[in-house]
Amino acid sequence: MNLRRILYVHDGPEMENLRGTLEKQGYEVVPATNGAKALDVLSKQEFDGVILDSKVTTPGGYTLRSRIHHQRPDIPMLLFGSAEELRSLPLRVFGQYMKAPEAPDAVLAHLKN
Repeated sequence: MNLRRILYVHDGPEMENLRGTLEKQGYEVVPATNGAKALDVLSKQEFDGVILDSKVTTPGGYTLRSRIHHQRPDIPMLLFGSAEELRSLPLRVFGQYMKAPEAPDAVLAHLKN
């Protein structure tokens, strides 16, 4: 089986359900609880994608998204944010985004596309 590796950047317990679902579906999920840890892990390991909570700190989610894109422009990212946050962003800023917390099945559908 070909495992797909996901860097999962979040700092809240509400996102643990998603992590468990991804692992049950065969994804290897590597957690990072803040932006600094995420950038460090990303610089040392290869990933097929990043799931990012906009509310992480050090740096914040939107700054982190830009830094990840600069470091690895080829890596797909899925950003979770509140409906208010996402409405205020120009669509060109993020390729894939969802309201958080989203149902795990919806996230799996995004990852498979």
